[in-house]
Amino acid sequence: MLLLNWYMSITYAQNGIGTSNPQGALHVDGAKDNAATGTPTAVQAANDVIVSKTTGFIGVGVINPQVKLDMRSVSTENALGLGTTTMTAVAAGAGAVRYDVANTPVGAKIEVSDGSVWSKAYVAPQKAVVVVRKISSQSIPQSTATTIVNWSVVRDMSSSFTASTGEFTAPRDGTYTFLLTFNFNGAVIADGTRVESQFYNPVTSTVLASVYKTFGQSMTGTSDDAGSTRSTQAGGSSTVTLTLTAGTKVVARLYQNLIAGAVALRVTTDASDPTNPDDGFNNLTIIEH
Repeated sequence: MLLLNWYMSITYAQNGIGTSNPQGALHVDGAKDNAATGTPTAVQAANDVIVSKTTGFIGVGVINPQVKLDMRSVSTENALGLGTTTMTAVAAGAGAVRYDVANTPVGAKIEVSDGSVWSKAYVAPQKAVVVVRKISSQSIPQSTATTIVNWSVVRDMSSSFTASTGEFTAPRDGTYTFLLTFNFNGAVIADGTRVESQFYNPVTSTVLASVYKTFGQSMTGTSDDAGSTRSTQAGGSSTVTLTLTAGTKVVARLYQNLIAGAVALRVTTDASDPTNPDDGFNNLTIIEH
């Protein structure tokens, strides 16, 4: 009977290393900071390793592991370190994972075995999609390329756009399409004038692309674009596609020589009223391919 009782106590024992209050079949308190009673706090458990007494699951920084290896703690070091291997995918078996440091020229990648071949694990990045509109007044001076600033952001999925400066920063190497629509307040436009949309790198002071919209009058003195005496709202749209490297900055600029002076963009400052006839004329959309 005594032997049986001794055997049962060993079978159900909980072993603690660095703690007198083990919470599992094996519990290692790395920092020796757990209390003598009660369940360790999340901060105390962050340096612990435990083997559950009921499931056999291993928790690293987790007191109650929910999967065979659970590392989801409050610690900031919740990373799994993987190394490379020369084993074939067949030998490693389906579901094996390795870090392939020899994967040139594109760089090291995580690879997963399907039991036959190693396949690269690919996680698609959040592509840049920016939609902004102009609801604050801004005048474009004559014959001076001027950056459109103080945009109102409708969408910026990759946090790549600075509304106050109008700067878009490419989050990665890639191809980006820019669509700019613009419209000015009414003015008597001179014959043979133009509006130029520029997509400009403010760091290198380089015009990456530009689109022209010209305005003139017909032999009878009138046309769809301008007249010698009547007020016209000059407007248009520009679409360009640019190949950019990560970190490249791009702003939209307008140049105009429509009149001898500045011309204001047609906007409404009441963004809550989409029925306003001055709403929605000046917009910029940027899409990463």
